[in-house]
Amino acid sequence: MGEVKSTLDLVLEKTRNLTLSREEKLDLAWQELDKRVNSLLTRYLDTFLPLSTLREEVEKIHTQEHGLACQLLKKHLLARFDLEGDNTLILSALREIVSLDIDPLTVLQREYELEKEESRKSLSEKALSALEERGVSGSAVVPNLNQDPEWNQFLEGLRKRYQQRIRTIENGSQRSPEKAY
Repeated sequence: MGEVKSTLDLVLEKTRNLTLSREEKLDLAWQELDKRVNSLLTRYLDTFLPLSTLREEVEKIHTQEHGLACQLLKKHLLARFDLEGDNTLILSALREIVSLDIDPLTVLQREYELEKEESRKSLSEKALSALEERGVSGSAVVPNLNQDPEWNQFLEGLRKRYQQRIRTIENGSQRSPEKAY
């Protein structure tokens, strides 16, 4: 009676003589580095890793990959930059490890908040006027802008515009990461 082979045995038998090309090896190395940097960043942002340890870990990466690791770190940090959130950890890492001038980002976030607040006031006043015309008024009347399609459309457009400006900052300060060393 013949031997029953597992799926793994069959796959190993069929792929025994296959090798990766130089490009495939570089691509795998790039993916591994990207995962490593992203993992370090996640632990840092979850406050399991202090900034000093993040810096040390990034500096431990081989010299030829160190520049790429910094670019990947910058890319991931900027991708997690939240216009409506607390970006203290992100800005600290950008300044201390990536050596990025963070002033444009802080100005950008302030401009975003101001533009959003001005529009909120304007649309709230407009909604209150519309309610008053329909006979609804009083000190307890507060328009629910989250249910207003105009407000939601404005917010979506505002976020897109400011995310584009963040990408401009990312691309303007250094070349974006590429899959080559």
